Amino acid sequence: MTRPTVLVDADWLRHRLDDVIVLDATVDRRTGPDGGKVWVSGLALHTERRIPGAHFADLMAGFSDPSAPFPFTRPATSAVEAHARELGIREGSTVVVYDRLTGAWAARVWWVLRTAGITGVHVLNGGLTAWEAAGLPVTDGREPAPARGDVVARPAREGFVDLARMKRIADGSDPTPAVCALRRPEYLGDPAQPRSGHIPRTSNLPYADLLGPDNTLSAERTERLARSHGVRAGDGTVLYCGGAINAAGLALALYETGIDDVLLYDGSLGEWRADPALPLVTGPQDEETGRPAR
Repeated sequence: MTRPTVLVDADWLRHRLDDVIVLDATVDRRTGPDGGKVWVSGLALHTERRIPGAHFADLMAGFSDPSAPFPFTRPATSAVEAHARELGIREGSTVVVYDRLTGAWAARVWWVLRTAGITGVHVLNGGLTAWEAAGLPVTDGREPAPARGDVVARPAREGFVDLARMKRIADGSDPTPAVCALRRPEYLGDPAQPRSGHIPRTSNLPYADLLGPDNTLSAERTERLARSHGVRAGDGTVLYCGGAINAAGLALALYETGIDDVLLYDGSLGEWRADPALPLVTGPQDEETGRPAR
């Protein structure tokens, strides 16, 4: 049996541009006054350069809850439905999402739609980078607003865990494995940097380590790294990162290998670090005890 796939390549999309709904999930990364990363709407980047026919999927407000205390918090199912309809998604539509960074933003839109019961959603492997590397055309400006869609969002599957469950994983009362998708230095943290490091009893499989040329994913590479990190189907592994974006990218990569039972800790480190009473581990750790490894 052929395993279902979410990823499509640039050549596949090139031949179907007139038959699918293309969404640009780009988010703009800037440097804040304190030198840290700040995320803002990617609309300006979208109108500057995009795949022909693409509409802008607003991950800051449309597919997240802008009133939530932490960025990129999943919105209510009704809000997912409303933005999906604005983008012209109908029952039975085939949707292809891309971004211009690592694909994690597009994966987040896929995950949000999927967990709201909106299927037929794919991600362009390598995003705009791979599209342009293939010599395919781009355009600027905005597409005319599409005809309003009629898709119906229905909570379809458990997709997220909350802070209460993450606390149980961290203290060992919930044995579910949990994996941080951040790069290794971010996972390890710095003892001199307050509130850096990772959640106790969690391991590290960086999403960035899965990426190949043009920010593409391959099932073979993901399978090899997942196996070496002990990530397996059937464990219901919880994934997290800074704001559940790289975690969504990791969820997509694992899905392509047949690991389809992962969950995202939606608040991720943004929520965890905000509470000074919650512990963080710096450096490698003993995953059985959650304490720094000797």
